[in-house]
Amino acid sequence: MKHTLMPTLALVLAGLAANVLATPPRIVRDPFVSRLPASAPLAAAAPVPATPPRLRAVVLNGAQSLANLDGSVVATGERVAGYTVLRIDARGVLLGHAGSEHLLTMQDKDAQ
Repeated sequence: MKHTLMPTLALVLAGLAANVLATPPRIVRDPFVSRLPASAPLAAAAPVPATPPRLRAVVLNGAQSLANLDGSVVATGERVAGYTVLRIDARGVLLGHAGSEHLLTMQDKDAQ
């Protein structure tokens, strides 16, 4: 049984190898060429609003603090008036836009 299995296995493997070598691989696309056109326009950054929203109130609640900015209640990570709320804590609300940061405090509320 061993002697008949080895030649049969050798013939099957040789046939598979010949079949693999006979058919060239089909290349779907060149992985080194970008699919994007060369002159793809870049996304324009949103303009910074003239004045940041006014801080009206802050509710500190550990993991889920909230702030009232111009009447909108927001949490960290939400967007308001073109700004992203980065942090809400006892110091105030930190807003971010296009790489710059602006801290709103309750003292700012009294000044306006």
